[in-house]
Amino acid sequence: MDATTDTVVNTPPYQRAFERIRAEFQEMPGMRLNPQQVERLSGVDRVVCERVLDDLERAGFLCSWPNGSYGRLTDTSTSRAAAK
Repeated sequence: MDATTDTVVNTPPYQRAFERIRAEFQEMPGMRLNPQQVERLSGVDRVVCERVLDDLERAGFLCSWPNGSYGRLTDTSTSRAAAK
């Protein structure tokens, strides 16, 4: 992480967006959304939304699918195991 990233991540708007987006995925198991849908659902601007999604993926909370959507990693592990 560089100094610019540290500055953005430590701002109240980023922290609120992070918690809001994380909560949306927690409250709706199995939900898969693309970044534009997350942006509309959460009311977070595109740049912050993309950074939050990347950070949630890096943290192992979300994973991205080949079609560009995001879902909870635990939900995808369960559905993949059930599909076998």
